Order: sequence, then C-alpha cells, then structure tokens
Amino acid sequence: MSANDTNKLPTLKEIARRLNVSVSTVSRSLVNHPRIGLGTRLKVQQLAKQLGYEPNTKAILFKQKRTQVIGVVLPFIREEFFSDAISGIEAAAIEHDYTILFGQSYDDTEKEIKVVEAMK
Repeated sequence: MSANDTNKLPTLKEIARRLNVSVSTVSRSLVNHPRIGLGTRLKVQQLAKQLGYEPNTKAILFKQKRTQVIGVVLPFIREEFFSDAISGIEAAAIEHDYTILFGQSYDDTEKEIKVVEAMK
C-alpha cells in the first residue's frame, strides 16, 4: 500500500496484487481451502496478517445471502409475556451477533402479513 493509503484497510485485491495471484486464491487461502497449496496459503496468510487484513463480515454475509437479522412479529409488545420474550430473544441474539427487528401485529392477521413482508 502506498503512503497515501495508510488509513485504508488492505483488501483481498491488494493482497492478490502483491503476491501475483488471483483474488479467489487469496480468499480461499484465508479459509484454508484444500484446493490451495500449503505454500501459497501460508504466504497469503502471512501477508494478510502483516498488512492487518480483516475480513469484511457484512460483505461476506451479503455474498452468502445471510443478514444476521431475525424478524419477530408479536401480537402485543406491551403484554408482560411478550415483553419478557423480547428481552430473552434479544439477549440470545446479541450473544450470537444477530440483530433483531420487532414488529407488532395487534393480533391482526392482515397486519402481521404486512409486517412480515416489510421485514423481507
């Protein structure tokens, strides 16, 4: 990376360019894919560590079509049972790096369908 890029995190593309390999080789090396030779994997991993490479979790989840978001629709959020449920769900989700979206249907099937559609 050049002197002008000191604040910029290294990318797979940057690592690939420096090692004269493909981006997919770098990506596979970082997850120890068996198709990549041990020597190449070690070179990639060493340079990635040296440059301070950190994977972009959001980009990975987007590519995998996963969002780490859970949608929960409840009939009445203010009722004690559902309020307690929200607390438990949220605590477990946070522990596993998930985000929760809550919706309220007011015990109305049509509203519930709309809330679920909005969460998609």
